[in-house]
Amino acid sequence: MPQDKSSTASPPSAWLQIQSILNSINHILIFLVAAFFFVLARSLDFQDTAMHMFMTGIGYHVLIAQALMSHYKLNPLTRWISHKNKSRYHGVLQLVGGSMVLLGALGKFSQKDVHLDTWHGRFGVAAAFGCAASVVGGLVNFFQPNLVVKVMPPSELRYRHNFYGILTFTLGMSAIFLGYSSRFFTRFVDNEFIPAMMLTTVLVYLLTIIGPVTSLLTKLKYRRQKRNST
Repeated sequence: MPQDKSSTASPPSAWLQIQSILNSINHILIFLVAAFFFVLARSLDFQDTAMHMFMTGIGYHVLIAQALMSHYKLNPLTRWISHKNKSRYHGVLQLVGGSMVLLGALGKFSQKDVHLDTWHGRFGVAAAFGCAASVVGGLVNFFQPNLVVKVMPPSELRYRHNFYGILTFTLGMSAIFLGYSSRFFTRFVDNEFIPAMMLTTVLVYLLTIIGPVTSLLTKLKYRRQKRNST
């Protein structure tokens, strides 16, 4: 008598279950951060630094974080859609999030209040330039894919996109983390609450890059194999 395949199917590994739980927790943390940024900016009428905080915070901490997780197989928001639609979802979030970051950065530059003598200012400027390069590269890749393929092989293109995406996200989240110690936050946010926001940002960063780093390691292995074969 043949066995029922459903009864003999092996259950998901413990690591996959842990990743699924961590990803769900990450989405909750991202939602809470978005709500906090919105409430704080609204209480200050979205003026000056409050608008800068809201635009760059939502751009990096929420939208770009979600974009980086779009291809993660355990992401409950995208796990049921096709790879092509995941790529579209990723591209839209990157474009909207990147545009918010750039607008928020430009607004700060126009105030002539960019403190490059602070680590928050330095990381913020680097993150803004990285974000601009990512947006331009994404648009070129979308509208002129044949041109991009002529410049470099698809495998190399995917590897670099993955690597620079993680690097830019790291710069952006570092700027946000350092921003919690700025005069703006210490003035308008309860100082006893700031460590909780710092911890939340660290957790969101670490939980978000699980998927991209795993993908990067796979692409790096494939990249080495392609180079060795040639």
